[in-house]
This record gives sequence, structure tokens and C-alpha cells, in this order.
Amino acid sequence: MKGPLVVVDMRYFEGPEAPPSEQAYLRVIRRWYIKLYAKHDISFQGRFLVESRLFGWGLAAVAPYDTHGFRSPNWIGFQYDEAHLAPQAYEGLPGEWSGIPYDFVKGGEGLNIPGLPSEVVGCLRGT
Repeated sequence: MKGPLVVVDMRYFEGPEAPPSEQAYLRVIRRWYIKLYAKHDISFQGRFLVESRLFGWGLAAVAPYDTHGFRSPNWIGFQYDEAHLAPQAYEGLPGEWSGIPYDFVKGGEGLNIPGLPSEVVGCLRGT
């Protein structure tokens, strides 16, 4: 990716972990939805979901730039796996990603829960 990033849409919202937890530190997760592209490299464009918890923050999922809302199979999460550390490109997604890809909306690859709890899915309406 080259050049500055151009943010087209950004939203901030808070809500519980998915699935909900009784642990106090998981009751309020801070999340940012960001749709962006690289000004000098239009091939780098996408929609990103970033999450922040008391113990850290990071990218939760990514979706192709030309998709809308919170729909399967658009949103992809990557489950850490030491056998899949080498980053690789995925069609429609910007950059390269390591780990095992899974459907962030429905769950998968052993994660049979949606990536966002129902309480906050509406925050991505109209994106």
C-alpha cells in the first residue's frame, strides 16, 4: 500500500462481546467500522472492523470495499493458527492476511458464534 489512507466512512459503537460474557472486562467492547482506500494505490480498499478491549485492540474482520452492511459471506475474520503464519492475499480483500479465514457473520472454523452480538449489528446498517 502506498500513500495516505482516505476514510470514506467511520463509525464508533460499543457493546458486549460475542457471545455475551459475565466477565466485567468483556461487557463493553469498543468497536470502529472504517471504510477506506489508499489515495495512491486504489487496489488497497476495504471495510474494516477494529475492536478494543481492556487487554488490547486489533482488527476483528475485513470485507471487500464494494459490499454493504453486515452480511455473510462478505465479512472475513482470521483465526490465529501457527501453521498458517505466512500472509497471503484473498480475492476482494486489501493486503495480505495470516491465519485461517472464517465467516465473521456466521462463525466457522470451530467458532460457531457470530462475530458481532445482535445488540450492535444495527450499527452497521446503511454501510
